Amino acid sequence: MTSARRARGAPSANLALVGATLAVSCSAVLIRIAGDDPATVVWLRMAMATVLLAPFVWRDVRRGVVAHGARQLSLVGVSGLLLAAHFLLWTASLRYTSIAASVLLVSLHPVMVSPLGRRLFGERTTAGILLGMGLALGGTVVTCVADLRFSTTALAGDLLALGGAASLAGYLVIGRGVRSTLGVAGYSGSVYAIVAVVAAATSVAGGVAHMPGARVTLVCLALAAVCTIGGHTVYNWALRHVQALKVSIAFLGEPPLAALLAAAVFQSIPSLTTVAGGVLILAGLAITMRRPSGIATTTLESVQ
Repeated sequence: MTSARRARGAPSANLALVGATLAVSCSAVLIRIAGDDPATVVWLRMAMATVLLAPFVWRDVRRGVVAHGARQLSLVGVSGLLLAAHFLLWTASLRYTSIAASVLLVSLHPVMVSPLGRRLFGERTTAGILLGMGLALGGTVVTCVADLRFSTTALAGDLLALGGAASLAGYLVIGRGVRSTLGVAGYSGSVYAIVAVVAAATSVAGGVAHMPGARVTLVCLALAAVCTIGGHTVYNWALRHVQALKVSIAFLGEPPLAALLAAAVFQSIPSLTTVAGGVLILAGLAITMRRPSGIATTTLESVQ
């Protein structure tokens, strides 16, 4: 894909990022309604997303835009492992540290994506995008700071959350690199299948493997259709048109939007700091989405 075609796709990608962020914001409410263990929810959700994408994956196979060759297959495999690590590490961190600390630390992925995008793809980070990122991260701090608790036992949870952030950063950077040559369905379907296998193996290893009930199955179908395909797959589509940092910043819109949805569904009133932080995050996202992206001219596969 030429730089000119990427630039023409950027405005549509910005709108797609907004829609994807709205879609993934439903995750927290749906997971709470499911009420099952995290590994089960992850493997069932991702397995269903893989099945739903199967016809489109077959189309990409026929078009020859799926991973082939050792390098591409390795990159897609690592991408799937990183996404699985993000889900599982972040979930595990909640056992050892506060929700506030976990959310704050796992939200640091844009700080990691920015230098990687510049180093690997030569992506320019404009002052406007940096301002948007700063506001979004500042809003995350405002949201979480009142509930932060520090203790030696929380250190392990904090490290797990940071691992979740690093995993998501790596996943986005790989997606940015390979999506220039791979179809969105073929790439996403392969990644989701890997996540499903890893999460299922985790549930077996953790002794929580079981056959999900009807409610959990229906909720996971909603997670697969809305949050995974309507959210994560759209993010993967956007990675072909805008820099990875923009997609990374878009992820930060999930917590405040999820809080608004939770307030509507569960009649839970958010705190003043949650509201103030959410306003800053959404303002940062608005600034970021209005700014042009530095267009990558290098694919990950060509980086030596």
